[in-house]
Amino acid sequence: MKKGAILLLLVSILFSCFSCGGRKAKPDPLFSDYNYDDETYNYGGIVEIPFKQHGGVRTVQVKINDCAEFPMIFDTGCSGVAISILELGTLVKHGYISEEDVIGMTRAQIADGSIVENAVVNLKKLQIGDYVCYNVEASVSDNEQAPLLLGNGALKDVESFNIDDKRKVISLYLK
Repeated sequence: MKKGAILLLLVSILFSCFSCGGRKAKPDPLFSDYNYDDETYNYGGIVEIPFKQHGGVRTVQVKINDCAEFPMIFDTGCSGVAISILELGTLVKHGYISEEDVIGMTRAQIADGSIVENAVVNLKKLQIGDYVCYNVEASVSDNEQAPLLLGNGALKDVESFNIDDKRKVISLYLK
């Protein structure tokens, strides 16, 4: 409980340090034609996503809220999306996430079986190649070294997928 309060305090401090006196940052004009309320961007078909592989771990480039691309582990064993406090700081600093996007706190079981408490934020838009997903909840780890995970929470419109290790492509079959 104490750790959760500390994480929420860290998130609050990030917002106060990087806020612009209540002004929202101007969106990047290159991406201003996207409508975050358009939930119907994906219309079936197949989207191919290139990936890099290091050992048995596959990473894909994910653009969050039109801010920047981050390499995330494609982890269908993960139920949601996870970022670290470092990526949250980048998003806040550039005005691509605000206090209104903070949902609260959650408890999660991580790979080693332990339970951790994390802040939860709404990511308005995730773009993975040509696949776009809106309003995705992401847990925020207070560990700056925590891996970024792209789990099932970002695959709302995906019926199934196929991994082609030879071509280094993940094919998403959309609903």
